[in-house]
Amino acid sequence: MVTESREHPADAEGGERLRGHAALHHARERMDAAIVASAEDALGWAGNLHDALDELADVLRRHREASERPGGSLDEMEKMEPRLSARIERSRAEHQPLIDRTETLRETVARQVEGGRVEVNHLRGIAGRLESDFRDHIARGIELTYEAFERDMGGEG
Repeated sequence: MVTESREHPADAEGGERLRGHAALHHARERMDAAIVASAEDALGWAGNLHDALDELADVLRRHREASERPGGSLDEMEKMEPRLSARIERSRAEHQPLIDRTETLRETVARQVEGGRVEVNHLRGIAGRLESDFRDHIARGIELTYEAFERDMGGEG
């Protein structure tokens, strides 16, 4: 298993944890970089992917908690723009499956590292689909935020 102790990747300079959109953006970039990195050293590549998945799982859990808690961002959006409720519910419904897929892949990577045989192309494919779905979730969230808080619904102008 990948057990080497490292500073959490979501921690910024001075040990302060990245929050909100900055953490989501950082986790997405980290995943992308880990996926496309050279795999000449397959075990090292897998270790980097594992670390990126660890960060992504943490960021997704914090994102879900912040957006789904009572009075959180999704409740606020729905209160301001009830017409967005179906899209808001879709966003809620995406959180746990993304977390589950991230944790499952992280466990798969750890097992392969423990076994000393890393299937780089297979892991890249799974990680790429996960990163793409995560990126799409972020984009839909940005659109929802714009629709709920920024969009001018008419008037003078």
